[in-house]
Amino acid sequence: MLNVLIFAVGWVLFVAAQCKNSLNSKTNSLQGWPGIRTWILGQAVNLATRAFFSALAYGFLVQTFSTKIDAVGFHVTSTTIAGVAGYSANAALYQFFGLFPGLRVEVSDLAPPANSQVVSAQTPSLPKQPGTP
Repeated sequence: MLNVLIFAVGWVLFVAAQCKNSLNSKTNSLQGWPGIRTWILGQAVNLATRAFFSALAYGFLVQTFSTKIDAVGFHVTSTTIAGVAGYSANAALYQFFGLFPGLRVEVSDLAPPANSQVVSAQTPSLPKQPGTP
């Protein structure tokens, strides 16, 4: 049970760091608790997908890496491996799912920066000659 909890803490730690980076970015207008809420709601499907696949991989990651590290003479507890695996699983899935446009969330689209300017896509019209309708 402790390993599952530590795996989850590692997973959530990556999400918290990712959210903080988005809040600190100048490419969006996210600020404070409302910004965190907007970020989490915008990332909800992405986070749920990553949580699902991380949970599926939990047993494999902890058991396999624990066995392999033990075999080469390093005695690291499975709890340590679980924490690193939670963080790493989330990071790897974040990179992998970023390849799929349906799962990629552009935070600057959710909350454009305050200094962004809207530029019209229309071509400017030429000034009318006097006497033309």
